[in-house]
Amino acid sequence: MPPSANPIRLQVIDRIVTVLAAITTGSSYWYTPKKVSKGLLNDNQIPGYPCYMVTDGEKGGPIKPVGLPYHHDEIFNVSIHSIIKSSSDTVSMNIKALADVRKAIHADSISGAAGSLGVIAVSVWFVEGPDMDDGVLLKNYGYFVQNVQVTINGEFGEL
Repeated sequence: MPPSANPIRLQVIDRIVTVLAAITTGSSYWYTPKKVSKGLLNDNQIPGYPCYMVTDGEKGGPIKPVGLPYHHDEIFNVSIHSIIKSSSDTVSMNIKALADVRKAIHADSISGAAGSLGVIAVSVWFVEGPDMDDGVLLKNYGYFVQNVQVTINGEFGEL
């Protein structure tokens, strides 16, 4: 019989997808994303812009025992990839989309609501700035990759 809950790491990734998909243009955010996916998309799968893709990041930190027997903290990265298109100002659109992503993730990470990042994770940090391109590689298109460092706690079967 499989475990009753997904690993915490997967819960974090799924939650970030949910949080980004809930962004809507208005007084708090600049853009409603046209698509948010878990995993990278091909060009023909992108219906519009901005498009956010959430992946398990490449770098992680140590897994170390803490407190209770068999409990460990694990540090890992989640990468958020964004693609935007603007015929007039990719720089502004890219920076505004980045601000939306950071604001939404930060708000959820300090929330105490059931299922929020503030409950699932021990900590959520933007430890470095994003990698960005504002149309240098491909005119009218921009992208960023923002890594989010997450610390979770649990037994090995839960992480």
